[in-house]
Amino acid sequence: MAESKLEKLRNTKKRSSINVVMVVLVVGFIVMILCQLLFFGIELRVRTQTTSTVQGATSSDNITLTASDLQLVACSDDDLTDAVMAVKRAVVNIDIAPADVGSANRRGGSALSFDMPSSAALQTNEETLGSGIIIDARGYILTCYHLIKDYPSVNVTVFSSSSVRQVYKANVVDIDVTTDLAVLKIESDRSLPAAKLANSDMVKITDTVLAIGSPFGFEHTVTEGIISDNKRSVVIGDTVYKDIFQTDAAINRGSAGGALINGAGEIVGINTAIASPSGYFSGVSFAIPINKARPLLLKAIDG
Repeated sequence: MAESKLEKLRNTKKRSSINVVMVVLVVGFIVMILCQLLFFGIELRVRTQTTSTVQGATSSDNITLTASDLQLVACSDDDLTDAVMAVKRAVVNIDIAPADVGSANRRGGSALSFDMPSSAALQTNEETLGSGIIIDARGYILTCYHLIKDYPSVNVTVFSSSSVRQVYKANVVDIDVTTDLAVLKIESDRSLPAAKLANSDMVKITDTVLAIGSPFGFEHTVTEGIISDNKRSVVIGDTVYKDIFQTDAAINRGSAGGALINGAGEIVGINTAIASPSGYFSGVSFAIPINKARPLLLKAIDG
């Protein structure tokens, strides 16, 4: 009889333990359900408030966003205007000196050629020889070698404003045939507006660029495009030009030596050549990255 009672007591304790475990599990499950319901209610309330704020702001335009809520995906028109104004006065016209008029070589028939004006145009002064960029306030100007290679001296027109311009006689300081670049020097009694140079190694394909030059003599003409390729190799004449920019910004005769700038108004390249069966812009043009000009500039200026 005693064993029977002991066994009953043991069975009772076992059932009690099982009941405690079951109660704990049930309570835990209920708590988990309540937590999930509470979280869902909070999330639903936040979504409802956000929707109400946006809907309410549709009529009142009262949405407040922080910098972390927004991403800049493109330059605005104002950005491009500021970029052009930052460099415009540093872009100059380059013409042959009067005694040299008519001595230019005629354009070849190659599909890929420098944008040189024709001899007839030079004789009638219909076009400027090309463009250049003031890169030092003391009068140092960067341009293309192929523009000035046949002329011991050239004239440079500096634009103080839209209506004020001054012509200087420029001397060739140094050249680099391998990059088609030349440095000129003019003497001025005042400090000249100099362009800022960018790090052209940072230029990427599809970057927006602006070309500034004097196509057909229309000074300070601005065109917009993108970088179609940032490491193009092309052959012009007998020279291979490696790792240069290809762009679809319109460049025509008279634009060579002009500025290719980024959205900050900094020089990323020097316009140099076009690919065209007609000799006029057809959507493919090339610029020498400004970093390729740095060794020549340091040598010519700091000597």
